[in-house]
Amino acid sequence: MNKPLTSGSRLWSTLMEMADIGAIPENGSCRLSLTDEDRQARDLFARWCRDAGCTLRVDRFGNMFAIRPGSKAGAPAILVGSHLDTQPHGGRFDGVLGVLAGLEILHALNDAGIETEHPIAVVNWTNEEGVRFKPGLTGSKGFVGLLDETTVEGDGGADYFSELSRIGYAGQPMTDFEVLAYYELHIEQGPVLEAAKAPVGIVEGIQGVRWFEIEIHGHDAHAGTTPMDNRSDSFMAAAALASRLRERAISLDKHIRFTVGRIEVSPNSQNTVPGLTTLHIDLRHGSAAVLDAFEQIMAETIPEVEAQERVRVSARQTMRVEPVTFDETCRQHLLDSARAFGLAPVSLPSGAMHDASSLATKVPAAMLFAQSRDGISHNPLEWSEPEHVASACEILAQAVLVHAGTKGRWGDESRDT
Repeated sequence: MNKPLTSGSRLWSTLMEMADIGAIPENGSCRLSLTDEDRQARDLFARWCRDAGCTLRVDRFGNMFAIRPGSKAGAPAILVGSHLDTQPHGGRFDGVLGVLAGLEILHALNDAGIETEHPIAVVNWTNEEGVRFKPGLTGSKGFVGLLDETTVEGDGGADYFSELSRIGYAGQPMTDFEVLAYYELHIEQGPVLEAAKAPVGIVEGIQGVRWFEIEIHGHDAHAGTTPMDNRSDSFMAAAALASRLRERAISLDKHIRFTVGRIEVSPNSQNTVPGLTTLHIDLRHGSAAVLDAFEQIMAETIPEVEAQERVRVSARQTMRVEPVTFDETCRQHLLDSARAFGLAPVSLPSGAMHDASSLATKVPAAMLFAQSRDGISHNPLEWSEPEHVASACEILAQAVLVHAGTKGRWGDESRDT
């Protein structure tokens, strides 16, 4: 095996430096989208991209594109990337690895004096996590034309486009920018690769995701004077509804993922029966038919709880991401690259949503996973070993080189696919 093209140590150094922005205890990171911390991360990434000789462009959704030109005039770009925003108690690798691995590929090409026929562009997508603004995948959905801008909502009344302007990343439409294919490197965020003792995995596709906001309206009442059988307790109704929906979701298909990830109770006073409780549900499955069936179950379950608990319930869908299957040619490039590197990667589906699910609706796309220690993510304890990160970056680089039209490190013939 020849010497790797990319530098694992340089990639690791940029990962650790980026993690210092928004650092939180236990080696975690907090960079919610379009906050000052996000701006600092973007500024650092922009500086690194310019140092690599790239042209930096920003579209109207705040997505950042660092473009290394190709030799073929007017050729569409090979796009590589992920996101720099994090969860409130996030780790150092989720999303960030994909962006900075793309940057490392550009540095490596410069160092080796390699020219590609197609441009290679590294992208930082805006608001993948969907914490501060809903829906998630905002930037990538906007880029491919799947975003209904009227549905974008910010916590505390924050306006997405105003916040882009505030931090200095409100760009312009990029109608002249064409994409040939998209590759995304990401940590697995699960235990499969570690259990298989595989440093990397090639992703088959991504589960569909639907988010729901359910408001349960009861009546505020005194906790000491209101008899139990005379209450319209929104929280207890929410608990009953959540429990019933979970049981019925599992009975529908054992592979479904049902999560109540957020609960808001009002007036949030210990000695008041709450009159309003809001549940935020995350539902995932690889089949759109199963997701549709759950929605029907939810529609049938809500009236039961309303009658039993003397409440009124309203439900609305706040995000919808359809299941996707990744492109066979792109996946084969990753597989060939991994085998040339001496690895036999695991093939697996993704349970988490990623920006690649947006891109896959419009262009050929594929994802590569790097092993996660203990399967932990969305947690400061999230970790991937340096050697796994380095291997994944090299595999990604070789696949991108083949697709961009140049010789791979191991003697692959130049081709434009």
